[in-house]
Amino acid sequence: DKIIEELLGLNFEISMKSFFQTNPKCAEKLYTKVVDYVLENKEAVDNTVVMDLFCGTGTIGQIVASKSDNAKIIGVDIVASAIEDAKENAKRNNIEGLKFYAADVGKFLTNHPQYKGTIKTIILDPARAGIMPKTLKKIIDLGADRMVYVSCNPATQARDTELLMEHGYQIKKMSLVDQFPHTAHIETVVLFEK
Repeated sequence: DKIIEELLGLNFEISMKSFFQTNPKCAEKLYTKVVDYVLENKEAVDNTVVMDLFCGTGTIGQIVASKSDNAKIIGVDIVASAIEDAKENAKRNNIEGLKFYAADVGKFLTNHPQYKGTIKTIILDPARAGIMPKTLKKIIDLGADRMVYVSCNPATQARDTELLMEHGYQIKKMSLVDQFPHTAHIETVVLFEK
């Protein structure tokens, strides 16, 4: 009922209900781009708390933690089995400084107001439907300087971008990764800065 996948030198055990990229070689390209964007401003990551929202099995957060200097990663995802996988994967990969929570992102942010104004970098990797407007507003209210938004649906990401721009975020960089050859689908990575 589980498989183990290796990405960028780390091992990830994935249960059947946990989301994971279907094309491991392309996933390495995608995650390398995401991590490059996250670590582009190392001062905003090293020795800080980075939120990895909609984190699934915690893949991106673990890669960031393994490549940064003492970053603390807080991963949140609504799928409990994915969070269990994330916790086990962090142990398997000997990565410390990660905390994972099985919760709806909006409810988590409501229940943890201590993070407001303390987070400099947020990683967003929502499902195809994008981020619910109320939840995105709570994410914006954290006041992060930077957000790296990964999406498998450019239409919902464009919708969310409008709200981010209304609240002072600008697109600094954007990359496209063709995760799904021979289809019309594309994966996007956008770096937003205040």
